[in-house]
Amino acid sequence: MTKRDLLKKIKKEFPELKWKHAQHNVQGWDHYVIILDNKYVFRFPRTKHYLERLENEISLLKYLRNRIKISIPQYTHIAKDKSFAGYLLIPGEQLKKKVFKLVSNNTRNILAKQVADFLSVLHKTPIKIANQYTTKKVDTQKLYKELVSNIKKYITSRFSKRDQLLTEEFLKEFKNYLKFPNKVFTHNDLYSSHILFNKNKKTISGIIDFADRRIDDPARDFAELWDYGNNFVQEVYKHYRGPKDKDFLKRSMMYYKRIPFWEMVSRFQGGRGSFRMGYKMFKYRFLHKGIFN
Repeated sequence: MTKRDLLKKIKKEFPELKWKHAQHNVQGWDHYVIILDNKYVFRFPRTKHYLERLENEISLLKYLRNRIKISIPQYTHIAKDKSFAGYLLIPGEQLKKKVFKLVSNNTRNILAKQVADFLSVLHKTPIKIANQYTTKKVDTQKLYKELVSNIKKYITSRFSKRDQLLTEEFLKEFKNYLKFPNKVFTHNDLYSSHILFNKNKKTISGIIDFADRRIDDPARDFAELWDYGNNFVQEVYKHYRGPKDKDFLKRSMMYYKRIPFWEMVSRFQGGRGSFRMGYKMFKYRFLHKGIFN
């Protein structure tokens, strides 16, 4: 959908809304995004799946608003047919690795406590409540079988012998962690692009994009935090008040290593993934030993 198409929809639905500048963000996998005057963020689901989830996401965020200290999207403009919606932009920049590397250890500890508090509250959401927002329940055995099948179909022949061996070892080890003792309401997409950093206050200003929420292993929400290194993950875990178990962080490492395969496979299944980017992630997560030490 083009920028012009999206702006037409906004103008038609909200004629009272005026703006001077419109930014079209097409990087997201699940939604087209239009930002107006750096003030409003409008999200348009790309698929029927995410269209069906948008209305419940709006309701979910209302439920969480007074329970979570960090800012989260609060929709102010909702299309009558619920096909798209907009919220007031949460100021801040994405907490990319290059941004994180520049902050002090003291700031990193503050950020870790904020993330831990966010996850603690989110993960304690009653399952009965979570079910009201059509949160998807995960079938770990099914996902594992699909992962193995897709790697054999799309990835193995494109990998070197070394990479194939690393993949085989990973799949063998990952199989031991398919069962976990607790299921909670997860964000399920908590990574750098969805964590906003206020560089003046040196704090997290907001967390966005709850479209992939589901009932899953709490360790899943720790997976992408490994991008910030072992010390940060350990600090978050120390302050985390949700359900813990002896294999919690090990499983989060397994999920972290699984993500590059999803990126690569998506490239061959008509998704928005990139084999090149997925392979770059694979090399970093499987060969950069310093991440987990």
